[in-house]
Amino acid sequence: MTTPRTKSPPSPPDGYWALAVVLAWTVPGLGHWYLGRPGKAAVYALSIIGLFLAGLVLGHWRAVSYADTLPFIGQSLAGLPAFIAGYVGKNLPALRPGQLLPLHAEMASLYTLIAGFLNLLVVIDAFMVANNIPRAHQEEERRREDQQKEGRAGV
Repeated sequence: MTTPRTKSPPSPPDGYWALAVVLAWTVPGLGHWYLGRPGKAAVYALSIIGLFLAGLVLGHWRAVSYADTLPFIGQSLAGLPAFIAGYVGKNLPALRPGQLLPLHAEMASLYTLIAGFLNLLVVIDAFMVANNIPRAHQEEERRREDQQKEGRAGV
């Protein structure tokens, strides 16, 4: 007994993978929306942007700083939200002493870094979807289906 397979949306023509990857990096989820996967796009956008915003709120909108080069590289993987947050944070007035606890600042930076690295995985997924690169579990399913077809053909 075989399980019904869901039909996946068609991929864009060859050569359009670069646009999908750039869109996926710029705004989390936008690359998957472009590829015709609005469900994935919504999940990715809500989770990554939500995590990034949680970090910004925790850090009083100052979690992203262009001056901290290494953390900013990781945060910039979240795309346009990181650059907007860096600009906004740079133009905010200085905090009073004790207004932002060191632990809050570290956690805020960590949240935004994790959002950036999660978006990197989303960008890689958009590349794989755009180029029809199968995942490991898809390969095993295809192998099982082929074995079942061969078994039926031999009977």
